[in-house]
Amino acid sequence: MVDRVIDTLRELKVRHILGITGGSIMALFDAAYFVDDIDVIMFRHEQGAAHAAEGYARVAKRPAVVAATSGPGATNLVTGLTDAYMDSVPVVAITGQVATWVFGRDGFQETDILGVATPITKWVYQVRRPEEASPAVRIAYEISALGRPGPTLVDLPRDIQIQTPRGEAAIPINVTKFIPPRPRHEDIARAAKIIIEAQRPVVLAGGGVLWSGATREVIELAERIGAPIVSTLPGKAAIPHNHPLYLGPAGMHGRAEADAALANADVVIAVGTRFSDRTWGRFRELQEAVRSGDMKVIHIDIDRSEIGKNVKPTVGIVADAREALRELIDILPVAATRDPKYMAWLYHIRRRYEDSMEKLASEFKYFAPWKVLKTVRRAAPPNAVTVTGVGGHQMWAEIWWEVYEPGTYITSAGLGTMGFGIPASLGAKLADPSRPVICIDGDGSFQMTFNNLALVREYNLPFVEIIFNNAALQLVLQWQVYMYGNRQVATRFARNPDFIKIGEAYGIEGVRPSSYEELEKAVSWAVRNNEPMIIDVTIDGDKDIVLPWVKPGDWLTQAILPKGMEDISLYYERD
Repeated sequence: MVDRVIDTLRELKVRHILGITGGSIMALFDAAYFVDDIDVIMFRHEQGAAHAAEGYARVAKRPAVVAATSGPGATNLVTGLTDAYMDSVPVVAITGQVATWVFGRDGFQETDILGVATPITKWVYQVRRPEEASPAVRIAYEISALGRPGPTLVDLPRDIQIQTPRGEAAIPINVTKFIPPRPRHEDIARAAKIIIEAQRPVVLAGGGVLWSGATREVIELAERIGAPIVSTLPGKAAIPHNHPLYLGPAGMHGRAEADAALANADVVIAVGTRFSDRTWGRFRELQEAVRSGDMKVIHIDIDRSEIGKNVKPTVGIVADAREALRELIDILPVAATRDPKYMAWLYHIRRRYEDSMEKLASEFKYFAPWKVLKTVRRAAPPNAVTVTGVGGHQMWAEIWWEVYEPGTYITSAGLGTMGFGIPASLGAKLADPSRPVICIDGDGSFQMTFNNLALVREYNLPFVEIIFNNAALQLVLQWQVYMYGNRQVATRFARNPDFIKIGEAYGIEGVRPSSYEELEKAVSWAVRNNEPMIIDVTIDGDKDIVLPWVKPGDWLTQAILPKGMEDISLYYERD
């Protein structure tokens, strides 16, 4: 049966299986041994394999396959599958399972992975007959990418794997339910009327813009109606940041001008986003503005369940983002009259923020995080794929890292998984070896998954690992300082390991720069020579406070701004 599964993966153009073998999945790995066009990539932990599959899928723009044995192998995938589910990433997991005659007897490494994974996947299926295996894998692959992308899982009992199938069995499932409907013409017409009458419209781009391939349509819509574009954290990768209408990501650690644009808009055109609390802070002001008519919300999403889940929109459009935007653009006139002072005000906030941060950099004893990012950006080519870990460094990257080509920024947004950076970087490099990969990481995130650095030399997957070394779980520490009376509990590292020596243990060169010039030179050398490198950047932990910051439960206009912006309000005074 496993031979048929491998043949099915070949038919689906799968070229890599990421994971770790074990007793209950060994037959599948053994079947892969006999084919030349599928490579098994052995990770050092199944969570790393799952995150690598996420990085692979985001770069390849198609589902990635990860495989693990039963019990702990399968449960170690759970964090990665949850991460993929939250961020809508197509990943197909194939798990081994104990033999069917052991089911329910607490056999060695028996776990009900279907029960565990059902809430965090689009579809799960346990094969009970060998004839079901190939159809199940084919369906899982198709569903993973159909409609709103996400993870799926197929569970293969050990005894079923070695049985010979007699044909293929039909698996009863209505795949069409995952296909989004076409946009309704009456909804498009209502949305167009609202946009035409708007004075301060804003386009909010979510991660769905990227998966839909709707970047061009978002930009065309914004240009046609004279509206700024802001994004969610996943949507940051969808819009080229050198476009003059793009203001940046909004939310808890978004750009100040982006927060201001969202909070003061009279029409929000939200595309491919789920209205996360991390983007809006809290929903009370938003809901009240919509109810009162002060703000109108047009929500376009491929997933019907997202429409009205957190905020009831004025118009909800269930459709593929690109298709809906195309129809909307076709019936909209070129820019109607807008508030002429609004964009100038937003650009003024941007200038003040960047000026204030430039002055603040001189107070850092070591490196200033945002200047590190600007330095690395100069050294990296426009098409470099940038991956982040999770923590303060990730939030600095949200604010300061510039994306020039859509799809070249990968981060764990919805789940916020520390340790995401290294394995996701490996997956990104595996998907496209021709492109440089740069990982912006933290010392905390690095220490969670650095064992997977073993794959760098083993499979020739070089990337540049830049560690923001502040000897702390800095983002959590920031909350403790400002929200818990500065009671710092389990967030400071009394002694960090030598990250350069860790790199050397895996055959990776390292450097600890003493200046921005040395940093830029190191990144340039590694990228130019396609060589891996670990760069340990010392950050002053006492000064490392990520601003702007909308505290949990606050509204966007209440964002804490850096020193030098005390006179700036994010509330727009209308004439």
